[in-house]
Amino acid sequence: MHRIIYIIIPFLMMSCKSDANMAMERGIQHYKWNQIDEAIIEFNKVKYLLDFKDGESLESAELLAQAHYNLGISYAKKELFNQAEQEILTAISIIPNPEYRNVLQMVRQQIKDEVNK
Repeated sequence: MHRIIYIIIPFLMMSCKSDANMAMERGIQHYKWNQIDEAIIEFNKVKYLLDFKDGESLESAELLAQAHYNLGISYAKKELFNQAEQEILTAISIIPNPEYRNVLQMVRQQIKDEVNK
């Protein structure tokens, strides 16, 4: 009987992560493997799984903001700077993180550089 409990408990603990958290982790892994299109798909899944509304948990808001930010970074890597800017602006509107603002400035600089070419 104890053996069954030892087997079930780790399984239950692993299954506690939400689908949104799992999609975020998959997206980050795809990004690390330089599979940017797959990362974009996973980060978009996070957005649609959470569909944040006022009154939801701070953790959900942070995860949603991070998904938008990660999408922005992914779009920037593909040199889709206008899409990157929009995603990062959305992240900032959810959680006004200074890191997000710094990356937004870099993306905007890239947009200016493209225009000046």
